[in-house]
Amino acid sequence: MSAALTGTLPPAKAAPPEILPLAHVELEKGSHVTLSARGVVASLDVRRTTKCNVPIVWGDMDSSPTSPCSMAFLTLRTPKDTQAQASSFPLTPYGTEDDGMAQLRMSFRQLDASSPFPQVMVSAYTGGAHCCSLTSIFDLRSNGQWQHLELGAMDGDGEPQVVDIVGNGQQEILTFDQSFLYTFASHAGSESPVVISRYHDGVLENVTRDPVYRDYLAKDLADRRRNWTRSGRFEPNGFLAYEVATMANLGKFSEGWRDMLAHAQSTKEAGSGLSLCDLKPAAEKQNGHGCSAKEKELLPFPKALSAFLVQTGYITPEQAASVRGDQGSTNVPPSPTESAPQKPVSSSSAVAQPTTTDSDSAVSGKSTKSGSLFPILAGLGLVLYLLPILIAYKRDTVDQRKIAMVAVLLGWTIIGWVAALVMALTQQSRKA
Repeated sequence: MSAALTGTLPPAKAAPPEILPLAHVELEKGSHVTLSARGVVASLDVRRTTKCNVPIVWGDMDSSPTSPCSMAFLTLRTPKDTQAQASSFPLTPYGTEDDGMAQLRMSFRQLDASSPFPQVMVSAYTGGAHCCSLTSIFDLRSNGQWQHLELGAMDGDGEPQVVDIVGNGQQEILTFDQSFLYTFASHAGSESPVVISRYHDGVLENVTRDPVYRDYLAKDLADRRRNWTRSGRFEPNGFLAYEVATMANLGKFSEGWRDMLAHAQSTKEAGSGLSLCDLKPAAEKQNGHGCSAKEKELLPFPKALSAFLVQTGYITPEQAASVRGDQGSTNVPPSPTESAPQKPVSSSSAVAQPTTTDSDSAVSGKSTKSGSLFPILAGLGLVLYLLPILIAYKRDTVDQRKIAMVAVLLGWTIIGWVAALVMALTQQSRKA
């Protein structure tokens, strides 16, 4: 799985021992902090600069702000007895209301036991509902140069957990597969499979399927299933997608698939899922313009799930075919690989051909009528909650960002929602 599609792990009942960093600091309201460990000195600075249109660690040239700008920099220095030179990396626009970045922090960690120097982990919070932390690992390579590896956007705030799952002294980075969020259920109803990674020699390796972690994965599944059952089996397809993927990681895909069929909700009842258009490579679907109306129709849940699991590397096309029976004539893009994956990998490649028989209908009768109303009520509630933001953007008010922050962060207090609504209706419009 691509590191860019992972997120921080939600707390579990029996979380593995977390490994504390060698040193840690957060920028908070200042503009400069310095941290050192084992001979390496790292500094975070936020300063005004006219060199804004440059490659940055968390972005690209197209996203760079206009000059002058406020930019966060990471500077790394090493002991005098190495050939390394001090290196400065522009991280991201930072410190103004427009860029939205906050909570810039860094820590020293010995992720690679073979390295004589510790690695520097730097992260920042982008803000927004259910989003996101950006994290990078900076490491001094054998050629005396610093390199950085981006973990990408992760759901939630803060650095990913660094743990020792089996107590053998091996440090693992614990995240989850963010591609499952919103795919078959709402954010609240989605469950994401655990991703266990090890960092070594500049590479982040997915080791989730290593047999030493099977007990941990099995317990994680048991705990989450217990919580899901206690919650009344809320949005079942979100949990079941996670369950099948985790069972595949445990080498028990067929068993997980049978349990999914026994508890799944029909796509019509769930109101969410994937279409053939969603499963096409980005170059072919062209933001939906390259898809027919038929291809945009949601697939039955078992069909969509099997295709999704092939696309994300949890199962092979042969495994998908074994649980879906004979292939129909539906025109689905072929899978890019015929070999069993060693680890989940994110890919935009097409997937194995789903069947034409609607096995989803076999479980639709088990769904309650209330399930069909939930997406409608949830949608109406979301529109109402975000009404101040919609009005502000429609009127093009001066403080759109401030109104959005009040509505999102304080809207649940009702008073905050009313305040945001009043601001949206009364503030001056740029159109005036």
